[in-house]
Parts: sequence; C-alpha cells; structure tokens
Amino acid sequence: MILPIDYSDLMILVLAIFTFVGAMRGWYKEGITSLCAAALAFLVWKPAVAREFIDVANNVIRLFVVLVKAGFSLDPDKIVAQAVPPDWLLDPNSYRLYVVLMVVVLAASYLIGDATFHGKITPLGRVLGGLFGLSNGYVILALVRQYVMDYLKAKSEVFVASSEVSMQLTDVPTQEFIAGYGIVFVFVVLIGAVTLLIAGDRLRLPLK
Repeated sequence: MILPIDYSDLMILVLAIFTFVGAMRGWYKEGITSLCAAALAFLVWKPAVAREFIDVANNVIRLFVVLVKAGFSLDPDKIVAQAVPPDWLLDPNSYRLYVVLMVVVLAASYLIGDATFHGKITPLGRVLGGLFGLSNGYVILALVRQYVMDYLKAKSEVFVASSEVSMQLTDVPTQEFIAGYGIVFVFVVLIGAVTLLIAGDRLRLPLK
C-alpha cells in the first residue's frame, strides 16, 4: 500500500513549522541557523569540498581503528598489518550521511544560539526570526531533496519499497537546488544574516 504525499503540501507544512519556530526564537538565534544552513548548501554546491571533508574524517577513523587494533603500539609492522573494515568508513555517496550531518549541524546551531543570547526578544526580532525561519525551512527541505536525488542518481534507482505500507512523494521538483536561483537565494540569506549580526552589535540596534 502506497500513501501518496504531495511535495507542495509537505513544503507548506515544513515552512509553517520553521516560520513559527523562527518567530519564537528570534532573528539572532535563527540567523545562526541560517549561517549553518548556508554552509551545508555550499557543500552541495561544491561536492568536491564535501568529499575532502569526508576523506579527512575517514583518515581519522582509519588511524584510530588501526591504533586500537595494534594496542596503541607505534611498531610500524603491527600498524601496517591492521585492516579497517569498509563498513566502518563514511560513504560519500550515502544521502543518510548528509542527512545525519545536517541534523548534527542544525542541532549545534540551536545550542550555540541558545548559549549566546539571553536577552529579551523584541517584536521586530520575532518578525525577522520568522523570515529567517521561513528561509531556513525552504533551504533545509531543498537540501534533503537534493541529497536523495543525488543518491538515486548514484544508485540508478527510482523508487524503493521496503515494507508493505510506504509513503511516496508526488510532484517532486527534479531541478537541482543549486541550479538556477537556489544558490543565489542562499547567498542573499547569508548576506542578510551577517549584515544584521554586524548592525546589531556595532550600531547597537534593537533588533534582537
């Protein structure tokens, strides 16, 4: 049994939730999340950079596993003799890896925002926070769609049903998020967040 879900309906729901959360958090906290979302979008725009980060992480994992297996011995023969199971390494083609990374980065942005702002949120701050939340919801949903599209392209699969009851998105845009005006939108939001951060601190504007 397949339960169809229209992509536009999902987008409206996600945007509404992020707008509400952004208004509750204020523009300062939500602006930090915007910076992190822009960084994630940059990795999609420049996949070679993302692969370099993954390669570095895999090298760290290899080093740690080899040292543990060798009993933290510095003997070159013992170290060379150790092997690292491929399943223990990060797969640069796995969309799940990027989704997990996105969740971790966004969670970190929430913690940073809560830890660095303890003031009272003004009405203007809530309005700006709602706008940032709206843009963050759009970028995050577009990134998840892009991750899945890249994964399906790599696996040459269209749809996979893993259970008797599954959900299928319908009318999903096939245009890549980084194509067209997607990355321009990200840069506009990024510039807006940085500008407000500078204006709020240097000019002491009551924006927060």
